[in-house]
Amino acid sequence: MSGRITEIDDGLYHIYESLGVFCTLIAGDAKALLIDTGFGFGELPALVRKVTDLPLQVINTHGHIDHMMGNRYFDGAMIHEKDVPLMKQHSSLRTKTLIYLASRKNLSGKERKHRSDFFRKSGTPVSLVRDGDVIALGNRDVEIIHTPGHTQGGICLLDRKTGILLSGDSFSSHVWLFLRESASLPVYRDTVEKVLRRREEISGILSSHSLALFRPTLLEKIRHTAENLTLEKSRPFDSGFAGKALMYVEGFEEVTRRFGYRTFEEMMGHIEKIPPRRLRRWSLLLWCSAERNWAKGSFSDLTLYLNEE
Repeated sequence: MSGRITEIDDGLYHIYESLGVFCTLIAGDAKALLIDTGFGFGELPALVRKVTDLPLQVINTHGHIDHMMGNRYFDGAMIHEKDVPLMKQHSSLRTKTLIYLASRKNLSGKERKHRSDFFRKSGTPVSLVRDGDVIALGNRDVEIIHTPGHTQGGICLLDRKTGILLSGDSFSSHVWLFLRESASLPVYRDTVEKVLRRREEISGILSSHSLALFRPTLLEKIRHTAENLTLEKSRPFDSGFAGKALMYVEGFEEVTRRFGYRTFEEMMGHIEKIPPRRLRRWSLLLWCSAERNWAKGSFSDLTLYLNEE
């Protein structure tokens, strides 16, 4: 799939970078905007130029390594001020080494050729953005919406021309909030309510780890889950590299009926076999919280697949 370019709407493209990560390109008539740059193992600059040769701006939805390591191939990048410390942490040699060792078996030979670049220190200058900033691309504007949850400085970007909300990892089929850098559930609830107040402006939601274009009702279902989460129905979940958590599930029987997978882990092991359009039809809601937060009564992870029928 590496290198695949999918046009989602007029002038809006989802580009598969590597290791399950998509970057989004929005082309105006004067400038283009690249949202996230992935791990940097893909041929992202060449892929962008297949679509447009307009002057390019780059922005990261948050500071995780899988969203900004490709910044080194560009002249500059933007990020919310609250995720600058996270970006520095995830640019460290230690984090890069851990990620590479955990993922190298999933890289193609062509992608492994970028290994030396991956470990090279990036000198790409970074500028800061804030909630409400607008990036003008000529005949279309893109608005920045600060959406703390997955990380403290996470953002979504609203393409005002199409109404598509580019959600990064803030709203998706998977939203993790159990990380040390994540916001608490009350903060994330406020984030959901904030974006829901813009509901009429949003025609669809596109995340960074899927080709599925979610309907705006995704936000309402997230809110419903947050309000109905129970500790008693949760169970341990090991996310792997990101650590252990607790998981709450609703509606998994629909996934079992459609695809035969009896556990979330089994489903994730075969996720590439499930057509993106099916992501909009599931009714699985999965909450996780790091154990250190349960004693405080603060849930802090959400992973979800939502029923759009």
